[in-house]
Amino acid sequence: MGLLWGTVAIAVAIVWVATIIDIFRRHYSGRTTAGWILVVLILPFIGSAAARPRRAPTRDEVEQQRLAEVALHDSAASRPFDSTGTAP
Repeated sequence: MGLLWGTVAIAVAIVWVATIIDIFRRHYSGRTTAGWILVVLILPFIGSAAARPRRAPTRDEVEQQRLAEVALHDSAASRPFDSTGTAP
């Protein structure tokens, strides 16, 4: 039983630290950062679970997503319709 709780504690600690790092990397306002840090410190797992979906994507993430969609569109346009790889 001790191994199970140890594993759970390590998993919660990893999620907790990753969430705190993510909060600081997002460059929220001072009050927002302090509020999220307080929530995550008081309720580590629940606070982390609440903070993850609420985070807004950074400009870099938005640009990477846009470039990936453009690349997907370009590769789809160059493939034949039947996807067999043989030209008519």
